[in-house]
Amino acid sequence: MKIRLIEPKAPGLNVFDRARLPRLGLPLLGRILAERGHDVRIYVETLAPIDWADIAEADLVGFSSTTATTPTAYQMAKRVRALGIPTVIGGSHVTFLPDEALQHCDFVVRREGQVTLLELVDALKCNSSEAPDFSHILGLSYRHPSGHPVHNPDRPPCTQEDFAALPSPALDLIVGHERMTNIPIMTQWGCPFACDFCSVIHMFGRRVRARPIEAVLAELETYRDRGAVFFYDDNFVVDKARTRALMRGMIERGLTPSWSAQMRAEAVYKDKSSSELDHEFLGLMRDAGCTMVYCGFESVNPATLDAYNKHQAVRDIRDSVRAFHEYGIHVHGMFVLGADTDGKETFQRTVDFALGNEIDTVQFLMLTPCPGTPFYERMAAQDRLLTDDLSLYDGHHCVIQ
Repeated sequence: MKIRLIEPKAPGLNVFDRARLPRLGLPLLGRILAERGHDVRIYVETLAPIDWADIAEADLVGFSSTTATTPTAYQMAKRVRALGIPTVIGGSHVTFLPDEALQHCDFVVRREGQVTLLELVDALKCNSSEAPDFSHILGLSYRHPSGHPVHNPDRPPCTQEDFAALPSPALDLIVGHERMTNIPIMTQWGCPFACDFCSVIHMFGRRVRARPIEAVLAELETYRDRGAVFFYDDNFVVDKARTRALMRGMIERGLTPSWSAQMRAEAVYKDKSSSELDHEFLGLMRDAGCTMVYCGFESVNPATLDAYNKHQAVRDIRDSVRAFHEYGIHVHGMFVLGADTDGKETFQRTVDFALGNEIDTVQFLMLTPCPGTPFYERMAAQDRLLTDDLSLYDGHHCVIQ
C-alpha cells in the first residue's frame, strides 16, 4: 500500500516548534510498515510543507496529533476523506477522546500503535470480496456500517521483550529530515511517577520499558558525526545503573556527541534523603557529551509541587542547578504556572528564583488540562474549562477558570 503519515504543525507561535524535532511515533511506524514492503513517506509540517498531490495518490493517510494540533489534523483528514482515501489518527488526545476523533477520521489507534496499525493495514489491503473485518484489532476505534462508534478492547502495553525488539525510527522517511537541528533518539517508554497534569503515564503506563544498551549504541553509531543528539525519553534517568552503562558505552566507543535529555532534578543525587550528590554520575554525563538537561521543575511554590504530585522540593531544584553547573552542564528549567495553590506573587517568585539560581534558559507555560489526566477530569467535572477550542490547549493560553 501507498501510506502517507502526517504530523501537523500547531497553529500560531509555539515553543515546541522552535526545535525542529519530529515526534518519533510516525518514524517508528514508518520503519515497521516499510519493512513490510509498504511505500511510506512522512510529512512533518515543522520541517517541510505537505505535498498534497502525493497525498491524493495514497491508499491510507495517517495523522499523529497532540491536543493543540488535533483541529488541524481533523481539517486535513476531512480534505483526505473527500478524496475517498481512508484516514487514521493516533496520539494521546484521540486515545482518550476517540468518539470526537471519529467525527473526523475513519479510524483511531489508541495508545501504543505499532501492532494496531499493522493489523489495520493488513485488514484494509485484504483482497476479500467481503467488507474488511476490524473487530479483532485491539486498540482500534472505528464506525460500524450502521454508523455507531465501535471501540475494541484496549491493547495491553507492549512487554519489555516486545519493546526491545522494536527497530529504530526511520528518520530518513521524513520529508525535510535534513533540516532537523538535533538527532532524536528514544531509549525508554513510560514513567514511574504520577504527576497530576501529565498524560504520559496514561498513554504509556508507569511500567518503564527500556531498549537494550547495545541497540541504543548501535543507533548512535549510525548517526556518528551527524551533530547533536536529543534523547527523547520523558525521563532519561529512571534506572541509574542502566543510564550509567549507556554513558560508559558511549565513552568507550567514542560516541560522545553533544547531547541533551529530559530528567528530574533528583538525578543529581546519590542519596536524596541526605542530599548527597552523585559526582560519579555527573562526571559520566559530562564525559559522555551532555551539554544540557531539560528539567521539569514545575514550581517554586511547595504547595503547588504537592498539588502536582511532583514528589520534589524546592531545595532539589536549587541543588540540581548548582550541581549540573559544577560539571559544565546547562540547565533548561521548565515551569508550569497557574495552579489553585499559586497566587499573584508566585509569578515574580518564579522569575526571581530562575535569575537568582542562574538557570540558563527557562520555559514558562500555563497549567493546561490534557484529556486522560486526573487534572482534566477534575476541571471538566467542576465546569472550569473556558473553551473547547483545542488549538489553545498548548500551554500558551489560559483555558481554565
